[in-house]
Amino acid sequence: MDNSNLLVQAASGLQKNLSGYTGTVLKESLVSQISAAIYYQAQVVSKITTTKGFQSSFRKSIFEQIEKDFGLYIDAKARTSPETLHHVYEWKRAGDPSARLFTLKIQSTDGLSFSIGSTFKISKTAVPSNFKGTRHVFKNKAVVMEAGRPVVISPTKAERLVFEIRGSTVFMPKGQSVTVRKPGGGKATGRYQIAHAQFFTGQLVNLSIKKSGFQRLFNQKMTTALSLPSDIRRVKYSFSPNTINMQAKSAIEAAFGGMS
Repeated sequence: MDNSNLLVQAASGLQKNLSGYTGTVLKESLVSQISAAIYYQAQVVSKITTTKGFQSSFRKSIFEQIEKDFGLYIDAKARTSPETLHHVYEWKRAGDPSARLFTLKIQSTDGLSFSIGSTFKISKTAVPSNFKGTRHVFKNKAVVMEAGRPVVISPTKAERLVFEIRGSTVFMPKGQSVTVRKPGGGKATGRYQIAHAQFFTGQLVNLSIKKSGFQRLFNQKMTTALSLPSDIRRVKYSFSPNTINMQAKSAIEAAFGGMS
């Protein structure tokens, strides 16, 4: 039996001994009622961090705000410096929220703690070209350009590569490939990672957490959960610790969802 249970039982027993007290300081059942109220609210607080519904609400509200603000942050940087972040968007749509090739996700959770990671999406649009015919989709555009990995382009359906450089059309020898050392340009390599670090190691992520509104939601639901059950508000000599414990559990479940 924990100390809280002992506190309630001891207070209840003490009150029985004071049932005949006629002074003005202690009223009948006052000690046990106060103890029950304290115990109930202590149980509500102690259960909150192990409540799955609470943990889920906590992560969801904060992650969604961070995801929103991070996306807007990258969009703004891409619009002002497209040469650095164009590769994490579909072709010629740098800074367009609907063309993002990056996403955030919750990687791991431990109670109320969770980590956020970032992944790149597959590009679905064809590489821009002035030539008619089959157009290539560079699926790993974002990850390759971010890493600055060279790309080897070889003819597949045609017998030779044909492309434009500074307005001039170049015809490669039959079957010959071309190696592009910096497919995203020299300024794109590693720039998403830098922007990501700037957001998550500075004050921007803290501002997102504050903006999430979770504190307001938490306060509202905790106020409801901490409201004393009707039987604890009634005057009586003794209270059952087990009953109070179940009442606290039910209040948390009603406010935040299922228990772990």
